[in-house]
Amino acid sequence: MSGGNFKSDGSITAAGRGQVCIPTAAKNTQFRKLKNLPANTICFDCPNTRPTWASTTYGIFLCLDCSSSHRSMGVHITFVRSVDLDEWTQKQIDAMRIGGNDNAKKFFRKHGCTDSSEKKYTSKAAVAYKAELSKLVEAEAAKRGEGAAGGAE
Repeated sequence: MSGGNFKSDGSITAAGRGQVCIPTAAKNTQFRKLKNLPANTICFDCPNTRPTWASTTYGIFLCLDCSSSHRSMGVHITFVRSVDLDEWTQKQIDAMRIGGNDNAKKFFRKHGCTDSSEKKYTSKAAVAYKAELSKLVEAEAAKRGEGAAGGAE
């Protein structure tokens, strides 16, 4: 039986988009490495430490408070997931690995975006970063032989 986020074979799909999530143990192994990178130990938008949420759109780690700000912007601007509680696709994890807080900070600084407001995430720089990250994620998926359906969301 299939329904909701479960396929008939028992696999879990991501946010109803039909992409299969990777096993939780594999997700946790990849996130342990990513969360230990120095820039990823601090929320992208504020100085809170040990962020447990993420925007797959920008490949950034966020604290709980900032994740709620991102959620209020809408999924068309930033798609937020819990690193610990949600299931993830490999493409979403690729977005976190290829993006990451350090790469995103460098890109936004280079383009003059230093605030953490919604204005930052709707700027031309944000649109450009989102497009570049998505292109890199799709290239990584192609290396694994995955099709171009979906994105990092």
